Amino acid sequence: MTFETLQKADAEKTLHVTIPVDEAHRQYRLVIIVEPVAFDAGTRTSPCKSWPPGFFENTVGKWVGEFERPSQGEFEKREDL
Repeated sequence: MTFETLQKADAEKTLHVTIPVDEAHRQYRLVIIVEPVAFDAGTRTSPCKSWPPGFFENTVGKWVGEFERPSQGEFEKREDL
């Protein structure tokens, strides 16, 4: 199981993590890597690297017109099996 979370430290510089597991009363190995993330809400940059900067600002709400589905043509007639 892989568990990933992005959290903000509280005023005491502490992170609180609760991780759900599959079985009670069992030992689990945890590997915890704590590293700061370059994220500035003022510049609206995301810590996620999968979307280019400005992606959502430039796409969300940009659809103009009606949603239309063009004709799909005639259904292909196949031989019986």
